[in-house]
Amino acid sequence: AERYELIEKIAEGGMARVYRARDLILKRTVAVKILKDQMTGDAAFIRRFEREAQSAAALSHPNIVNIFDVGEEDGIYYMVMEYVDGANLKDYIRKQGPLLPSEAIRIARQIAEALEQAHSYGVVHRDVKPQNILFSKDGKVKVTDFGIAIAGDGVTVTVGDQIIGSVQYIS
Repeated sequence: AERYELIEKIAEGGMARVYRARDLILKRTVAVKILKDQMTGDAAFIRRFEREAQSAAALSHPNIVNIFDVGEEDGIYYMVMEYVDGANLKDYIRKQGPLLPSEAIRIARQIAEALEQAHSYGVVHRDVKPQNILFSKDGKVKVTDFGIAIAGDGVTVTVGDQIIGSVQYIS
């Protein structure tokens, strides 16, 4: 949209890539999530991507990654989010080793507060996993990736013969 300059790819998932970028108007670093090309022809994936933006944009909490913008240009679907300049929980544990109980409680409390906020708005995350828990440089926990969130009213794109989520974390 001639507003965001992509700097480097910082993450990639099953349906999108995330880039560190520069908002040229507000002069700040942001994260831009772009739906993969192979997904843009699939209306269900586009709905999931749009639902993530709508679900997360409705939430305002210090432990939830903020959504700033969402759009589509020339068949490229994107979402602009707060850039969190830190590791995810999976990488953090790999680097630090087992967490002390007090640290695990501190992290879990912040995740729970984020999910409580989401639930109060009728949003269920459905893919809480270490890769979707980010740390800011000051140690604050941020929950991200509401891509398969489900509205509290049960509206979802899940089809009976499909499993959506991270297999290792599905309860």
